[in-house]
Amino acid sequence: MREMKGDKNRMKSFSKRLSLLLVVLLAVSMLAGCASEAPAAETGEPAVEPIVIGYVGALSGETAVWGQAGMNGMELTAKEINDAGGILGRPIEVIGLDGKGDPIDSVNAYKKLVSQGAIAVVGTNFSSCNIPMAAVADQMEVPAIATAASNPLVTVDENGNLHPYSFRIGFIDPFQGRVLAAFAMDELDAKNAAVIMDLNSDYSAGVTEFFVEGFEAKGGEILTIVEAQSGQNDFRAQLSKIAPLDPDVILVPWIYKDVALIANQARELGIDAIFLGADGWDSKELITMAGASLEGCYYTSQPSFANPVTKPFYDAYVEMFDGLVPETEALFGHDGLYWIKDAIERAGEVDIAKLRDELETTTGFAGLLGDLTVDPATHNPDKSVSVYQIKDMTQTFVGDFRP
Repeated sequence: MREMKGDKNRMKSFSKRLSLLLVVLLAVSMLAGCASEAPAAETGEPAVEPIVIGYVGALSGETAVWGQAGMNGMELTAKEINDAGGILGRPIEVIGLDGKGDPIDSVNAYKKLVSQGAIAVVGTNFSSCNIPMAAVADQMEVPAIATAASNPLVTVDENGNLHPYSFRIGFIDPFQGRVLAAFAMDELDAKNAAVIMDLNSDYSAGVTEFFVEGFEAKGGEILTIVEAQSGQNDFRAQLSKIAPLDPDVILVPWIYKDVALIANQARELGIDAIFLGADGWDSKELITMAGASLEGCYYTSQPSFANPVTKPFYDAYVEMFDGLVPETEALFGHDGLYWIKDAIERAGEVDIAKLRDELETTTGFAGLLGDLTVDPATHNPDKSVSVYQIKDMTQTFVGDFRP
């Protein structure tokens, strides 16, 4: 009987120790669980889902200098916004995809960004890319915000019907074409003009059309319009048709690489007229490639880093990207992101339909490219055009103009 009682006592003692061990293990497990949640408790809030905003630009190829600047500008601005608390307490995540300056690649990049959760897409700076993108944006119902794409058909179709999800930051070709015409006659006292046009470019055709319209409306004479195409590299045949006409000014609405070739070849042929251009000229590479051939010539563009208000952003860009000098497209990335932030905050929530509505009704948004008020009927901003002169091998701000 004693042996049986002893066994029972040992069993009770073992049971108590086992229960105590289980309690200890449970406590340790709970403490471990609390420890794993400690970072969230320390920050006060669990991690919140970022707001995804896309960028499409030519990140490779001949015009990558623009696309890379736009993407860099978006990244720098996103950091600035996130450091200040994000948008409605949520951080921004910028995703950039390479549109290669090509319409099909740009449309596909836009579609991919939407599939990845982008609530808006900034870019491109090419009308030929944003015109087809506009129709796709209407179908997918996610705003596409063009940067320097300036053809009217970026935001309205051929019949003038609005693309409800397509917007732009920059001015349109009719506007800068008319400013160039008025500037040539009123400021340069030009009586006649010639044009060399890129027949494959909606941008070039648009600037040409409205320059000619404005110039002739003010009594000027268009001596000739000759056509060429980007990539041919030799423009002497077209320039030889212009040379004997001796025009006061020659309109060259091309992008900077072609402009440099045209200017150098024109000077070789003895053409000494003043060249005029639009925002396709706006690159720090232009003077490097053209040398003195464009000395004394003029072009229109957005407000640029020549404006003192952009200096803090310029300095931050150079610091963040190891001394890289920014192109104006970086300012579009900045203003595009802040415009989206402004619209979301006015909406009071992250909702794509409400974001679209607030973009459409924007008035007096203050960006580094100037104040922006949107025409709800066209989604075009009301803003002035800056004129620059190439003087002493630098791009010098002349002033802001309206036609």
